[in-house]
Amino acid sequence: MQTYLIKKPQKLEITYDEQILALHYPSLFKKKQNEDREIPFSKIKSVRFFEATYRHGHLQVLYQKPNHALEKVVIDFDTDDNLELRRIYTILADYLERPAEEDLSYVKTGELIMAYLKMRDEG
Repeated sequence: MQTYLIKKPQKLEITYDEQILALHYPSLFKKKQNEDREIPFSKIKSVRFFEATYRHGHLQVLYQKPNHALEKVVIDFDTDDNLELRRIYTILADYLERPAEEDLSYVKTGELIMAYLKMRDEG
């Protein structure tokens, strides 16, 4: 698990590993109590990265909330944070490009049933 702190334009602590992305706003006076997020990689639908040049850059993450609604989180950052945010973007983009693992348990169950039927027929 790795943690990265963005200081400008808004203080944000990003913690991530190979399964979850957590966003924490460590401020004393929060506008909203529900600003912090824990986003499982499996719920991420898309990710976009815009490098900071003379303006702030941003990382956009579109994910599915537990109630099946889509929500977009935009992380703003300065030029000093380009390298680390690009690394986070690469991790998320690589995860999205992986082929989906299919549930083939029904095939294994069917093969097992066929093997039992064959053994029964053979005595």
